[in-house]
Amino acid sequence: MTETQGYSFRPITPEDRDPIGALIAGTGVFKPHEVDVALELVDCFLTKPEQDDYHPVVLIEDDGTVAAYACFGKNPMTTGTFDLYWLATRADRHGKGYGRAIVAFVEEQVLRMGGYLLVIETSSKESYGSTRAFYDKICCTLAAQLPDYYDPGDDKLIYLRRLRNP
Repeated sequence: MTETQGYSFRPITPEDRDPIGALIAGTGVFKPHEVDVALELVDCFLTKPEQDDYHPVVLIEDDGTVAAYACFGKNPMTTGTFDLYWLATRADRHGKGYGRAIVAFVEEQVLRMGGYLLVIETSSKESYGSTRAFYDKICCTLAAQLPDYYDPGDDKLIYLRRLRNP
């Protein structure tokens, strides 16, 4: 566990499953089937300790509240590219710097694991506007836009965050 003033980071535990589900659903951005997919990755990590595809972590406030969640993993077809599969902060904790903090923690872990590039995908829908603004704020680069990927009018946006030169 990594501790910082007021919060700490750690891999998830079985007790985190429901709070993570509530956190993701509570953002108001994700559809129910998307929450289900997020929980599938949580379940994979919790039930298959030998797997190395998914690394879910939480930001825990000092009182034990799960305030932010991220899940990342190495793309096995690359030498050091990692995907950020999920990133969410409790809606009532937006603006506290938790998103930036958990991304920085993920970046540290990726670097420790030999990674050099973080790939982040999101939607072009208006409801994801604050998400896109966040990625711009933390200096991610919009690398690609796939029209109508998720739905007609809902493009897939692919952001990159270079962590070091390969």
